Amino acid sequence: MSDKKLSKLTEVARVYFLENRTQAEIARNLDISRSQVSRYLSEAREMGIVQIRIIEPNKKDSDLGQTLQQRYPSLHNVIVAPVFETSADAVRTIIGRYAANFLLDIIQPGQQLSLGCGRTLEVMVKALPEQAMSNVTVAQAMGNLGHEAHKIDYNEIARVAAEKLGGNVLYLSAPAILGRGSGKADEFVRANQMLQKTLGIACDADIYMVGLGSMESDLVYTRFGLIASEELQALKGKAVGDICGHFFDINGQEKASAFNDRIVGITLDNIRQAKISIGVAGGSDKVAPLLGAVRGKFINVLISDEQTVHSIIALDDTCPFPPASNNNKESC
Repeated sequence: MSDKKLSKLTEVARVYFLENRTQAEIARNLDISRSQVSRYLSEAREMGIVQIRIIEPNKKDSDLGQTLQQRYPSLHNVIVAPVFETSADAVRTIIGRYAANFLLDIIQPGQQLSLGCGRTLEVMVKALPEQAMSNVTVAQAMGNLGHEAHKIDYNEIARVAAEKLGGNVLYLSAPAILGRGSGKADEFVRANQMLQKTLGIACDADIYMVGLGSMESDLVYTRFGLIASEELQALKGKAVGDICGHFFDINGQEKASAFNDRIVGITLDNIRQAKISIGVAGGSDKVAPLLGAVRGKFINVLISDEQTVHSIIALDDTCPFPPASNNNKESC
């Protein structure tokens, strides 16, 4: 089979299984018949491009979730998504779908959802089916990084979620982190009535769903000019990740930054005190941030993939908690 044909089979399989496109949509986009799409999918399975894996409902890596919950009882739920391939896009896709299903299971009419940002949450809102609920409000948890950051618009994540849920949306139409010399975020918010209303709801929501940033790979704050490189550099070796711009270490201790008072968004205390705070992330670079978030009790629901959860448990084994006292130094 030619390389061109193999590429065609792979592309059709990818958009069908990973992007959840219908055969009719694929046929229109490729200007071929639906029967041809069906044949491509069959060939892809025969050649091993598509591999089917059956997960027994009662055995979906429940041991992994239970192990983590036994170690950290503050976790109300651990949702472990099976992984079929380990590419970043595939991992985000499966986690996003599981997160969408979980959100639909728990959200109730009249509730307020504070929604963070990131690529996995973008996948999550796209995976939400339309399900009208009365009086649901979706509020941005943090201002914008700029749509160029991940080629997505964080206002759009909140808008799509509200549209799918048949609710109202409240935007934080402001920079996620104010520039140096711009003053403090609380003063900035108080001067704008709409921002004050949105942030007030975001900080007192019924449900939080947030992504997690990593010191290892997520450098958008500096890349797009929200903070200076030296401000982030000061956190190197201290923090492992962040939630909505608030950084913390492997033991869940928040790390002060030069830009803390310039963040337009929720705080770690907001999500720590919430009844439902859901962390949605996966991948090797998210292992340490997720463990820190669990230890800090910033999240009480974890939705991730099986490889990431396995790695979290392994890291927990090698980096004990609470840390052993050693001249007040952290053990990891």
